[in-house]
Amino acid sequence: MHTTMDLFEHALTHHKAAEWARRLNLTESAFSQAKKRGRLSPTLAGELAANIGEDPREWITIAALEAEPDSPLKQDLVKRLGSIFKR
Repeated sequence: MHTTMDLFEHALTHHKAAEWARRLNLTESAFSQAKKRGRLSPTLAGELAANIGEDPREWITIAALEAEPDSPLKQDLVKRLGSIFKR
């Protein structure tokens, strides 16, 4: 399964975190907090994806599902949307 942390690592091959913070008008602590949580917000995931040529809709979906607590409904959605998690 791809995670938003995979997206973040890929984005760091394009620019350092400090440069992303400057480009997206964020503080570097936004990335520190994301690392601490182990996930990006849907908004941040979508913006990073768009800036590196990825489909922001897919990454927003992944980020939204990462934020949800585990439940049978979430598991069902992950199965239904499996193709976006297996690239």
